[in-house]
Amino acid sequence: MLMEPRLPAGLEFGLEGFGVELRVLVIEATGYSTGQFREYVGHSGMEIDLARNPLQALRRMKRQFYDVVVIELPTPQIPPDDLFRDILAIDLEQAVRIIFLVNDLGETSTRKFLTEVGRPFLTQPVDPVELHDLVLRVGLQERAE
Repeated sequence: MLMEPRLPAGLEFGLEGFGVELRVLVIEATGYSTGQFREYVGHSGMEIDLARNPLQALRRMKRQFYDVVVIELPTPQIPPDDLFRDILAIDLEQAVRIIFLVNDLGETSTRKFLTEVGRPFLTQPVDPVELHDLVLRVGLQERAE
């Protein structure tokens, strides 16, 4: 039986799983998943900022680098492809550190967008443990300097 390689998850991260200092920006209209995620990570060393407005988030990303950017789809006020393009214009490194939270995979335009950008995603409702694991995987990537 062939087994495909997999990345470590949950307790397999060992000491790296908690106590890792990552700056995470979550772009989410409701803040629901952000609240659950904050509660799960507790005092782990992750700094989690919430932006309910994608345009506000873009201004933040111009001023500072985030180890991970989590974006809930659909995005209010700006189509996701425009938001992604704007993040690319700010910093390519920031764009390769994006994770999407998807409300409706049944929507053709959302599936097409996710296929085109090739970034990881989770479907709503999000399990905070899965989100934490994915944030760690993306956030612990080497920065291309």
